[in-house]
Amino acid sequence: MSATHVLTDRVPLFDTEPPAFIQEQDFAARQYRGRRDNQEDYYAFADVAEPEEPSLQRLLLVIGDGLGAHAGGSVASYIGVNAFVRAFHEQEGPHSWKLKHAVETANETLGYITSRMPNVAPPMGTTMVGVLITQQTMEWISVGDSPLFLFRDGELLRINADHSLSPLIDARAERGEITTEEAENHPDRHTLQSALLGLPIMMIDAPAAPMPLKKGDIVIAASDGIFTLTDKALEELLSFGKHTTADKIADAIIFAIRRINNDRQDNTTVGVVKIS
Repeated sequence: MSATHVLTDRVPLFDTEPPAFIQEQDFAARQYRGRRDNQEDYYAFADVAEPEEPSLQRLLLVIGDGLGAHAGGSVASYIGVNAFVRAFHEQEGPHSWKLKHAVETANETLGYITSRMPNVAPPMGTTMVGVLITQQTMEWISVGDSPLFLFRDGELLRINADHSLSPLIDARAERGEITTEEAENHPDRHTLQSALLGLPIMMIDAPAAPMPLKKGDIVIAASDGIFTLTDKALEELLSFGKHTTADKIADAIIFAIRRINNDRQDNTTVGVVKIS
């Protein structure tokens, strides 16, 4: 599925307002189908500035990675992401509450549609990561294994939880129960513990408070196809990227993945936001 941009225009009220995000310069996303038959990822950027704020003071990035083994993975990610954005806009209250309401609405919407489809097994599903970003702070909510990274001062940090079995398998390796190589190649490594399936959500990751951001930070949300690149490779790309624009960073990441030419390359979506 291709992406949608839900953007609106407002006139700045004050000269002292923090700078607004500029599309492609400060935020951008790119996709690669990989070796899959279909693109089952979907993403959206949305302007969620408050009514009294200039346009694009607050940016919402949402990425869904449809589950390929389930019915309608591409449809699930499309429906889930759009339901998330719509619910966030419609809900009043603190941003953390709006993010929680949005992910629950996306899940309920998928459940409703699955219930209206005869003989669908397993139900359609998707992972989800939703990130609310200003020039000063970031909040997020995520379900599944789609990563959220922060690149700061030359170091890449994954800041959201991984709801696949990978953390449990890696813990076994750390205890010496299996080797590192066995852990890295374990057949259940990418099995999800939690996803949006229209059923009760088993695991949700969301911070208790916004994370402070600073000038020069780069935020990356992605689907799991990005894991073709090592953390070191991403750090090297982003070290060069701090001197360029968000669109060129996203292009470089996708180019690096294509260059590896993995014969089992998954769909990849990369959303990049630069803090200025």
